[in-house]
Amino acid sequence: MGVVDYLHDRGFSAEVVGNRLWVSPSSRLTQEERRYIKLHRLELMVEVVANDGEARSSHWTVLVTGYSPFTMIVEPMTHTEALAEARMLWPEANVE
Repeated sequence: MGVVDYLHDRGFSAEVVGNRLWVSPSSRLTQEERRYIKLHRLELMVEVVANDGEARSSHWTVLVTGYSPFTMIVEPMTHTEALAEARMLWPEANVE
């Protein structure tokens, strides 16, 4: 069962607006459900935006000449967005 299914099974819906996750109706959320959302926020965001047809990830391997590959952990973003983010710091960077 996916993390979004946990919410749907309890009668909630989720959407991503910018970098924010909105769960509704929020007035019905219990403390347990709020903790679950907090612990699984990035996973929820990835699953919610996955339905728009664009692949997103919250971690990307960054390749920069002269450095060992390293992982960039970010809000869920597309490959194009991740590449632009990495190239702000390392103009010759590539991401996988």
